[in-house]
Amino acid sequence: MENATKKQNIEKSLADMQKNNEKQICNLSDKCSLRDYAHLTRKCAHGTVWTEALQTALYEHETVEIPSSKEPYYIDNTVIIPSNRRIIAWRAVIKLVPECDVLMLRNEHCKDGTHAPFGDEDRDCNISIHGGCFAESRTSRAGYGKSGRFSPKKENDEQRAFYGVSTCMLFNNMDNLTLTDVTFSNTAGFAVQLGNVKNAVFENIWFKDCYADGLHLGGNCENVIARHIYGEVGDDLVALNAYDWQNSTVTFGPIKNVICENLNLSPMSPYKAIRIEPGIYTYADGSKVDCAIYDTIIKNVQGIKTFKIYLQTPSYVIGTEPEKGETGSVDNVFFEDIVIDLHSPIDGFKDYLTADPVRGTFAAFELGANIGYICFENINVKMYRHKFPNSYLACIGPKSIVSGKEEIFDPYVSSRANVLEFKNVTVNGEKALCAKDLVREISFDNVNDDGRSTASGKIDKILLS
Repeated sequence: MENATKKQNIEKSLADMQKNNEKQICNLSDKCSLRDYAHLTRKCAHGTVWTEALQTALYEHETVEIPSSKEPYYIDNTVIIPSNRRIIAWRAVIKLVPECDVLMLRNEHCKDGTHAPFGDEDRDCNISIHGGCFAESRTSRAGYGKSGRFSPKKENDEQRAFYGVSTCMLFNNMDNLTLTDVTFSNTAGFAVQLGNVKNAVFENIWFKDCYADGLHLGGNCENVIARHIYGEVGDDLVALNAYDWQNSTVTFGPIKNVICENLNLSPMSPYKAIRIEPGIYTYADGSKVDCAIYDTIIKNVQGIKTFKIYLQTPSYVIGTEPEKGETGSVDNVFFEDIVIDLHSPIDGFKDYLTADPVRGTFAAFELGANIGYICFENINVKMYRHKFPNSYLACIGPKSIVSGKEEIFDPYVSSRANVLEFKNVTVNGEKALCAKDLVREISFDNVNDDGRSTASGKIDKILLS
């Protein structure tokens, strides 16, 4: 009963948050059309560039309407959105010119928390985008720092301003964000990157030929709805990366009070996973933050093969020091109404494909965190044990894959789950009556012969109903 109440509280608090966001949006009455600023446009080889026109309109008015047009509204530099702004772009296409390597839209007071946490001063608020297709001119993933940069590239600029930003839209250090009925197309980096954002709603979001993550949530995100999220991406459809690599985020800390509901990944997407990444992050001065994930509901998901719920630091050469990272925390996470076809491992490494008895375990839910409580309810999994005998509904513990001289994962990281509860789980068409053959605890004993590859995963209690 206590866990059911917790789940209801998450749903109610987020419904109240969405209503408050809508109320604030309705208070924005000062309105203009982008066409009113057509005198600030200029021509380029691709068509008409609207960067200065859109920026000026957003500085001068609360609501900017972008009417439909046969030609895209081309953008050639980052447009900054101040607080209390609304963009309405029904049937309009807003597109970065091909040579543009910076992000398209961001809020005004973004901050970089890579080396030290930042405070709440100068937070932006009440920004919303409704309708429209926001597109890049890309045909593949460009790589970190190659596209979606925070600022234009300078000569010998190897470090990059806001090193961990690579996205079409960035929202960071703000409250009350809403995106509804928006399409993203041909984005080479993340479509939307968040960090230190409170009270965010994403509803009816479509990804068309996007090549990295769709919605990428970084640390210190609280009260987030991601509902009716569809389409084709090159990586995670939705990523909850409280901990992340420095090339993928500029914010570290907990993610809490989240609903991800009605997620449908296109079969054409090459990587059918959702990453939920906790971990301990160390700042430049040696202080640490638990990038925990808790009070989260992930419901009605199709097209995903594996949920990755573990710390992963960058790969390292065996015998050298890996990047600092420790087991993070997860609590009160509810997976519900999920269909998974586990026809092969999400990562096609040889040890998984050949069912290596030590390293070859893979699962629909791969756990590697200090877990308080996770509930799996109405889960329908198809497994192929005749081909992959080391495949499971869930596994917990360290991971290890050696490629050449490099270790891909973190075989030294132990984890423990207090309670895993399974309700109405179906495997290959039959109701699961015993968890023994569905869940595996993984243990390593110096698997890399380096004195840094011993760890284990433990479960204190399994509830099956």
